[in-house]
Amino acid sequence: MKKKIIALLLACLCAALCSVTAFAANRVPEMEIDVALRRDGSAVITQVWTARTEEGTEFYLACRDNGYLSITGLSVSDEAGPYTFVEDWDVDASFEEKAGKCGIHPTDEGVELCWGISQYGSRRYTLTYLLHDLVGSYTDADGFNHRFVDEMTTFPTGVSLTIRREDGAPLAEENCGIWAFGYDGSIWFEDGAVRARTDSPLEGSEHMTVMLSLQKGVLSPLRAVEDSFETVKERAFAGSDYDTEAEEEEELTAGDWALGLSVICGGIGLVALGGVAAAKHRKKKLKKRMESVPYFREAPNGGNLNVTHRLGSACELCREDSLLGAYLLRLISDGALEPEEKADGSVQVDLRLVRPPQSASPYDDAFYTILEAAAGPDRLLQAKELERFCNQNAKPLAGFGESCRQDADRTLIRGGCYRGAVCEGVKSLTPQGKKQLDEILGLKRYLLDFSLIYERGVRETVIWQDLLIYAHLLGIADKVVPQIRKLYPDALPQVERFERYIGYAGYYNGYMYNAYAMERQRQQSARSSGSGGMASCGGGGGFSGGGGGGTR
Repeated sequence: MKKKIIALLLACLCAALCSVTAFAANRVPEMEIDVALRRDGSAVITQVWTARTEEGTEFYLACRDNGYLSITGLSVSDEAGPYTFVEDWDVDASFEEKAGKCGIHPTDEGVELCWGISQYGSRRYTLTYLLHDLVGSYTDADGFNHRFVDEMTTFPTGVSLTIRREDGAPLAEENCGIWAFGYDGSIWFEDGAVRARTDSPLEGSEHMTVMLSLQKGVLSPLRAVEDSFETVKERAFAGSDYDTEAEEEEELTAGDWALGLSVICGGIGLVALGGVAAAKHRKKKLKKRMESVPYFREAPNGGNLNVTHRLGSACELCREDSLLGAYLLRLISDGALEPEEKADGSVQVDLRLVRPPQSASPYDDAFYTILEAAAGPDRLLQAKELERFCNQNAKPLAGFGESCRQDADRTLIRGGCYRGAVCEGVKSLTPQGKKQLDEILGLKRYLLDFSLIYERGVRETVIWQDLLIYAHLLGIADKVVPQIRKLYPDALPQVERFERYIGYAGYYNGYMYNAYAMERQRQQSARSSGSGGMASCGGGGGFSGGGGGGTR
């Protein structure tokens, strides 16, 4: 059951996440990368590019040498057979002169692996080369932080990566730690190897950077580094959403505890006062900003509920636990769920699953799929049934929540809304990001002043159910419902019924969010300590390799 739920969830989400922008004339729908680690720390790398070309003369793949990397043994082939290696590659040669040939072109940063397009249309190119000194021997562990796919002129639509040992010995959690940066996707252990995969096309500044640590003795790298691998991790974690506190810490002595307690006791009052003052200052500035923005009368952020919640929670406009309740309320409003109310008005209602949602959002479909699995064959979801399901099957909810967050971050990053890789408040936003935030502030101001606007003579044509979904997300439903009730007296029974729906959503949300939060904390701890999981959109600094590529 659990595998089925996860598969259904991923299928729904992948359909949404793979929103592809317009391609150039040349395309690389698939890129498969196999990294076979040798005992000395070098790696035999095989890349298979499934490509379709209409212009240009060659493909190229750049690699910065970083002062220690070097490449030998390049070979390229396609369906017609192996290519001829040319010692002095001429990037200005003609299409015909490059056809069926490959070579290594030196640059100021390292080298470019080049090969002729040879024939326009669909081709499948296989390139193999030996990358020397990929794995370094650090004082505490062996490993690397390497950018396997950098920004490219012809981005691959989908990338899959496998890292294994050439001798067939397994790489597993017992001897290895893994982390990934720069793309929407995941990294995991499978069948004695490390696997990584993108879930949406790479574009803009996205990349695939993988960091791997190995216990001493697994390999015997020739490259010795007079530094710790922890330093490598610290640089890579900067700007990422990995939790550095999840790393294993040294055991504290009694003296450490005594010193720590004295510092805490001495500074706790100052920190508390500073925190309260800072929070008040932030709220005051945000309130002042809201008063200056114009009313926003539509669904903000292009109707992407994930983006609205991400910005709202980061900027203290809404609670982190409000998203699941908003999705539940939207399914009720859509008619996909039907509360079976009790005569006593209890919030412990049952939810009848009527039909799949009719909205265009695949996140509605994915959330409905989770509730469908919880309800069972009778399609009637009861509170105790949901509580039991959430406690036993928290992974689908955690995966859903993480996908919502990744979707929001990816959308905002692609829109140039973040100054860095993460959003930690208004200061993290670019002017474009603040414009997106102002839409939320404008909507909140509009909702709070709704009856006032109406009384001034502006007759709004609105679907008040949609307004209440956003009011619930922003935590102001209790202020908006009385206005709706006042302005729509003819629809009073429907308004009061929807007000009860808000209560039901909050009640069921409690069960779901508690299970989601606990599972997310467990997964985040395991993910940050090197067990695999979702890749981080940001971070990955201090990498080796990279340098771009594509066609020209």
